[in-house]
Amino acid sequence: MRRREPQGAALWWVANHETAEITLTRIQFLAVRLLRWWVVFGFGIACVVTGILLTLSPSRSLSVLAGVVGLALVLTGLTEIAMAQAAARPWLSYLTGMLWIGAGVVAVSWRGITIHALAIAVGVGLAVGGAVKVWSAALGRGDERFIFVLSGLTNIIVGIIAISWPAVTVLVLGVVFGLRTVIFGIGVMAIALKLRSHASDATPVAPEKDWHRWPRSLRITGAVIAFALAFGGVALSVAIHRSQPNEPGDFYTAPSPLPDSPPGTVIRREVIDDFYPETTTYRVLYLSTGYNGKPTAVSGLVIVPDSAPATGGRKIIAYTHGTVGVASRCAPSLQGKKWAISMEGISQFVAAGYVIAASDYQGLGTEGPHPYLVGKSEGMNELDNVRAARALPKVNASRDFAVWGHSQGGQASLFTGQIAAEYAPELHLVAVAGGAPVPDVVELFSLNVKTVLGRILISMALEALSQVYDDARLEDIVTPAARPAVRKIAQNCLYSRPQIIASVPNSLALSVTFLSKPPWGTEPWKTIAATNTPGNAIIDAPVMITQGGADKIVDPNATAQLIKRMCDNGQVVHYVLYDGVGHLEGGLHAAPDVAAWIADRFASKPAPSSCQ
Repeated sequence: MRRREPQGAALWWVANHETAEITLTRIQFLAVRLLRWWVVFGFGIACVVTGILLTLSPSRSLSVLAGVVGLALVLTGLTEIAMAQAAARPWLSYLTGMLWIGAGVVAVSWRGITIHALAIAVGVGLAVGGAVKVWSAALGRGDERFIFVLSGLTNIIVGIIAISWPAVTVLVLGVVFGLRTVIFGIGVMAIALKLRSHASDATPVAPEKDWHRWPRSLRITGAVIAFALAFGGVALSVAIHRSQPNEPGDFYTAPSPLPDSPPGTVIRREVIDDFYPETTTYRVLYLSTGYNGKPTAVSGLVIVPDSAPATGGRKIIAYTHGTVGVASRCAPSLQGKKWAISMEGISQFVAAGYVIAASDYQGLGTEGPHPYLVGKSEGMNELDNVRAARALPKVNASRDFAVWGHSQGGQASLFTGQIAAEYAPELHLVAVAGGAPVPDVVELFSLNVKTVLGRILISMALEALSQVYDDARLEDIVTPAARPAVRKIAQNCLYSRPQIIASVPNSLALSVTFLSKPPWGTEPWKTIAATNTPGNAIIDAPVMITQGGADKIVDPNATAQLIKRMCDNGQVVHYVLYDGVGHLEGGLHAAPDVAAWIADRFASKPAPSSCQ
């Protein structure tokens, strides 16, 4: 008589292929000796209901998710124990059943459990369950050992992925585990009905007559496919992690102590080969003023056209970049020529013979924190990059400059204009252009908290600002369970699709739990946001504002309010709205018009105004 190997643990996990292999003979024996058919049927109903709740509630509160996951784990453990006598080695089923029950009790009773803790607990459970399956195969005999080994290894791999990507695990807990629990429950109900039909039969069915057993070829195929998918998940995980930039090297390490020199002094420079055609591009480390008012080292780029300089020297474009991340490794000057093609207007500016000075901003490249969306800090860093460009030999840069940036860069552009006359009076500002310039930081938070990309941006802002402002604490506005996800997002950059994907699971996990209080209505966050909203000071130069009409990140209505506020203050503003253009493409779409407008300002032509 062929002897069935033990099922081990985790009957309803993704990698399990043996649930339907329980034979009628063993189930009848179990029912006659231990359970009645309606008890088994009750187990099935409980599993189906739990699975439906788990599937439908992954984006509700974390307490609901933890509670339903815990219930599913307890039911799995009880079922494992109830069917232990049907296994070749009952003690393994007893052991794994107790482990599942223990894990479920912990998930239900742990107050303040975090997203990552819940996911890691599940990952450990998967790995342990897989190890038990492999162990069962090693102890057993017969032709099922290969399937058990593959199934166990799959569980182990999925468990490791769950631990490495806790946010992904949280996302699939509800859907995958819920559906698997429903399927398992239906199977148990079917077994119960089969038991009922044989309840009056006192003689067990012959052991050779297995009930509802899939052909071995299908079970092997399923095990191989599951293993391949798990291995593919490992490859995808590695690829996404490797998509992030390398950490900055020695070039970005500031000397200690810093030179006793004025802001804009070049500490060191090096040429970046092949950054952009027909240019010589320098990576520079220069002195600037930090967000705390103290001297600091900041890195950036100076792009010099190979063409001969104009009479009187080259005009300068102070290019303020948009959001790329808040980690030090996210510095634009680290990205090489991949960054050049993302710089809105670079082709037009180089063709016009302008020098481009592009600051990384404090804390990007150099040691953090990066004061993300802190307007005055961005402005000081950019003005000192212009000074550094003028200090480089053979650049032949004049004192005339214009500022242009989009998104975060648009906000930085406006703040650069607002402080230029006071902070860098030796420079001559002729124009300021800002695209989708974060016209209201409070509005940015409240508008984007419900979107995936919005939660990524808000997480970066909250983490960065909490390190810059002493009285701004994440603990006051972010739930304990969400803080690890917020900090994990802040470690990633946003240059490429794989880099953005790396933050998406954590952002989706924040749909489960995120803000305990809205920062746009909570001090000191509300004041911080208002302080860094542009348009509250006059700029001593004409201003151009561009905005995509289909922008879902920066509300066009908020930009219109900014225009009105600036016009009411007496500012000359030229406003261009591009119908059907979204946020991500807004800067590139506006760049030709911006370049033409800036050229007219350098030529001292009268500036158009949209103010009534």
